[in-house]
Amino acid sequence: MDLHEILKIAGGALALLLFIPMARQILKENGAGQSFATWFLWAVMDSILAASTIVRHGNYFLPLGFAIGGVAMTILLLAKRRFAWTTLDTVIAVLVVICAVAWEIGGARTAIVASTLATSIATIPGLVELWRRPNRTIANIWGAYTLANFLAFLGGTAMTIEERFTPAIFTALSFLMFIAGHRNVKFAK
Repeated sequence: MDLHEILKIAGGALALLLFIPMARQILKENGAGQSFATWFLWAVMDSILAASTIVRHGNYFLPLGFAIGGVAMTILLLAKRRFAWTTLDTVIAVLVVICAVAWEIGGARTAIVASTLATSIATIPGLVELWRRPNRTIANIWGAYTLANFLAFLGGTAMTIEERFTPAIFTALSFLMFIAGHRNVKFAK
């Protein structure tokens, strides 16, 4: 096993491990503020991303970690009976359909791009919320996701869509979430 493979595995494993604090919070708060529908849709999008990356023999450990974590969160919220459907869920559902259509029309490589961008777009409401209400605890989790994504980026063996696109985009987005959550609270409105 070479260094690239170790970094890929480390990035995916860290991403998966970071679902533990979220699961603890769901158990502690009986799923308050979380929705089965949202996590189900995220899990589908992450599964499309993982499967399409595997098909292309790319850097799949990171999206696989997100997919497994998303499925676990979905099951946990199903058990907690946290059903809701929001406008965000409608947007995510449309993005899931776009990802599936992209895979059907353009193949796995196109699905990697579509699902990476769709996941990033679906994260924007969370970024806006964290910007409005900075939270250092949540920001620190995003800091750890930044590390997981960056490790996966470094694990890539070439500058290709299959190896580095998803980790690069997710690193940047996670870092923005980290910054938003750590910004000076006295300036927040």
